[in-house]
Amino acid sequence: MDKPPEKVLMVDDDRNLLDSFRRQFRKRLNLETATSGADGVQAVRDGGPFAVVISDMQMPNMNGVEFLTKVNTISPNTIRIMLTGNANLDVAIDAVNDGNIFRFLNKPVETEQLYQVIIDSIQQYRLINTEKILLNKTLKGAVDLLADILSMVNPAAFSQSTRIKRHVHTMVKSLSLEDGWHYDLAAMLCHIGFISLPQELISKLGTEDELSSSEKQLFKSHPAIGARLLKHIPRLEIVSAMVEKQQESIGRIDFQGRLDNTQKAILGGQILKVANAYDQLITQGMDESAAIEQLKENPEHYDPVLVETLAIGSKNQKLEVLNLAISELEPGLILDQPVSTESGLLLIAKGQVLSQAVLLRLLAAEESGIVGGQIRVFRITQL
Repeated sequence: MDKPPEKVLMVDDDRNLLDSFRRQFRKRLNLETATSGADGVQAVRDGGPFAVVISDMQMPNMNGVEFLTKVNTISPNTIRIMLTGNANLDVAIDAVNDGNIFRFLNKPVETEQLYQVIIDSIQQYRLINTEKILLNKTLKGAVDLLADILSMVNPAAFSQSTRIKRHVHTMVKSLSLEDGWHYDLAAMLCHIGFISLPQELISKLGTEDELSSSEKQLFKSHPAIGARLLKHIPRLEIVSAMVEKQQESIGRIDFQGRLDNTQKAILGGQILKVANAYDQLITQGMDESAAIEQLKENPEHYDPVLVETLAIGSKNQKLEVLNLAISELEPGLILDQPVSTESGLLLIAKGQVLSQAVLLRLLAAEESGIVGGQIRVFRITQL
């Protein structure tokens, strides 16, 4: 078998044991070693990613469970293996529950047995990362395409989702939240329930027109409808819950450490709520600073930490306004004006992020003589 390219880390306070494994696995594994839990943590932080980390249980200052628990926090996709010379049920339970251990082996362990367990762990690591790529790229690409189609069918209703995604991404990145794809997809799909709303109601959204009591009730129903559409799609259960909770009034959120699925859903819903409210104020003509201040004045509705995170993220962005011919437009630019036909039919709403599909529609409209001239767009870059 060829030497796997993935890196493996072995941590044990017995230097002689580490030297022995280095010699035996030199031609078969990309193996690195550390002689303490603290050195192992540093290696994971500075030298990762490691596909597999193997740790002895009995080490001074930081035992194996404590070490692998830290590894799980720093690099959750890394496969973790525990070695111990005095196995007991309590140790095994702690190792599995706290460190999320893949395998638990008793010392002394045969070289070939350990090698096979490492190879199995590398395969598990590849499986996890393959699924992650599928979720991050394939599924996300499909959702982006769906959002493009919906924005073309009904620009007023669905073009806002691309702006919401930008605001959400700013908060998620600033908060260093794991599984960011959950929040991105929730942002892209947060208005999927709009398909149940009358066009007259949709046309009022983003304006200062007051909704009637019946329209308000209809509008309040769209998160639940969107969630029902999404909840049965595999891997979108958390996204569905985020969409459903986007109008809930939670106020301040006090989550720390790794979030469970329920906490992710609540936090995601509140992030969507802040992003939607901010975007609505901007759409109505309010400048960014004033919109942030208005949200800060309502801490019982909008979590102050999320609002401040959005404000800081926005300050770290540079906005460049451009006037370009349709042929000069490129993906990633954002429309700073609505694009309509001469008869007044809205083709693409203001704030739409230009994708390849949207650009093709614009080019086709230009060739047909429906639209023409320069388009005002802006580009956002991080400072």
